[in-house]
Amino acid sequence: MPTHSAFRFDPKAIIGSFLIGVIFVVLSTSMTANLLGASVFPLLAMTSGFILAGISYGYLSDGETVMEPALAAILVAVVSYFIIDAFSFDAFSGLRNDGSFTYLMVVAYMNGLILTFAGAWAGEKLERTYEGSGRPAMEWGWIVAGVILGFAVSLFLANLVISLFGVISGQYAALESSNAWVMLFVVFLGLQATGYVCAFRSPGDTSYEAAVAGLITLILLIDVFVFTLGGESILSYLRMFLVIFVGLLASLVGGYVGERMQVEVEGPHPSKA
Repeated sequence: MPTHSAFRFDPKAIIGSFLIGVIFVVLSTSMTANLLGASVFPLLAMTSGFILAGISYGYLSDGETVMEPALAAILVAVVSYFIIDAFSFDAFSGLRNDGSFTYLMVVAYMNGLILTFAGAWAGEKLERTYEGSGRPAMEWGWIVAGVILGFAVSLFLANLVISLFGVISGQYAALESSNAWVMLFVVFLGLQATGYVCAFRSPGDTSYEAAVAGLITLILLIDVFVFTLGGESILSYLRMFLVIFVGLLASLVGGYVGERMQVEVEGPHPSKA
């Protein structure tokens, strides 16, 4: 019988999606990594393996969960990194020379996590596990809505802060280490909006939906910071960790506030009444 839980483990689905993910991440990368001098296309191509890992999880798993595709994506990322590094593909030689190979691989694999979630959702749809099985464990529509709002709010506030600091203190002043707290506060506000939307509008207990939406929003924001504001020189591993930590905390806080507001407006959920 199909089950719906945010935190559940199915070894068959995890192992199957892990193996498929590693095979296709490495295969997709190797097909062009020795033919092209630039690393952008092979990095993008490798992410298709994460989509297939998610689809295979969704198809193999008896039900719906959050933890399984996330765990599979992490395992795929770790193993495929060492395999790709061992092959020393020509497309990545420039990245190795300037020391940015590992950093960009980490960023690419974080995006792979998003694509694994997307693939898992598609796999569930292909398997038709939702049919006649009641309400799904996660309301992906509200997760997407939370991501859109949180990303827009965070990007608008970041743009505003960078502009104000630029006028007052000079170019790139907002990105200096002494002002890192300002950008973290911007992320906190944006991710609160993400969590609030997920919890206030989505029925039931939605703390994990707020966390998933927050994580997706954070990875998209990291993409923006990395590829438009100077990469590792702007967003070091420590700052990246702080952004993720503060952002997830903010999304959970926003989710808690939204959940309380939902109870006040609509009354307690039937399961808790």
